[in-house]
Amino acid sequence: MRLWHSRCIGLAAIALAITLMRRLAQLRRGAAPVTRSALVTPYRCPAPPALHSRIEKVKPGRLIIVGDLHGTLELFQLLEKLRYDSALDNLLLAGDLVNKGPASLAVLDAVPKLGCWAVRGNHDDAVLAAWLQFRSGQALNPKFEWARGMTDEQAAVLLGLPFTVSVPEYGIAVVHAGFVPGVPIEQQDMWAMYEMRNVVPLDAGQGQDAGKGQGQDAGQGQGRSQGGDGPALRYHPVEKAKDGGEAWGALWRGPPHVFFGHDARRRLQLHPHATGLDTGCVYGGSLTAAVMPPLAELRVRSPGFVSKMASGEALLREDLLAQIVSVEAAEVYSPPTGSTAAAAAAATTAVAAAVEAPGEPVGVRVE
Repeated sequence: MRLWHSRCIGLAAIALAITLMRRLAQLRRGAAPVTRSALVTPYRCPAPPALHSRIEKVKPGRLIIVGDLHGTLELFQLLEKLRYDSALDNLLLAGDLVNKGPASLAVLDAVPKLGCWAVRGNHDDAVLAAWLQFRSGQALNPKFEWARGMTDEQAAVLLGLPFTVSVPEYGIAVVHAGFVPGVPIEQQDMWAMYEMRNVVPLDAGQGQDAGKGQGQDAGQGQGRSQGGDGPALRYHPVEKAKDGGEAWGALWRGPPHVFFGHDARRRLQLHPHATGLDTGCVYGGSLTAAVMPPLAELRVRSPGFVSKMASGEALLREDLLAQIVSVEAAEVYSPPTGSTAAAAAAATTAVAAAVEAPGEPVGVRVE
């Protein structure tokens, strides 16, 4: 099994390297990118090999989902606190692996070694786009100066990130920013999945195009990830608070239960069927994980989980026996501004109240 897994990883790395080389050649020639379905991301990167990934068979340990890293080393402190075992546990990262923090390249080196899954965040895609342009001979955006030293192997990590990862056995999905309620996951807008924070109700007769991401009009978005007729849209996804609306997670009814990041202003979000894990580590807040027991244990300890999985109902965190575990940021790596700064102090109290008392956290092995 280990040999087969290693070969699969090797083949995937080769495929990603070929895609990178082709993209660089296209940029040098000024040619349009050619992908499996001519899809590009909102930042004009090649679409990942799979927009929506699934973990069909989980490992026998816990399910651990971690919020936005932004190139901070607190990831390793958090995994040490959880006694993470890559051979047993299932680790998922909710996107924005890089940028703003001091250790983006170290995070990219660690991701393959950790045996984890991760989804694509807006910062991941923006950095990849800037790096591809830099490698084609264009100037590097000063915001991404750290990426000057990014290797092909590190870029391949970003290139391979899907927009969502679903775990059917747990009845959950992970996305960086969010989903528009009422739209199937496979028809969600790429821009919305890594940029949205709020949704605004549609007026009668606005039509389906109104539900596409803001980036569409700016030449950044690509509409829905998959073409074809979709459901009648009820909401329009927006990124900025000034555009109104309310948190999409408050309106999400599932299934699946969704874990997401991206919204550092609101910090920890505990909606019935959606859990927001961006608690602003890079801004001096904390790095937060949702931890669920091993599947076999969950089926024994949670009758609600068993019955709702059988009936197809959406799961609550209580059904998943999910515990919130955090570590405090060592410092302020990127000073927050505006509403992000104003929300930080209040959010710290909210996170502390949600975190289990240390010593006997649910699902954390004690040896």
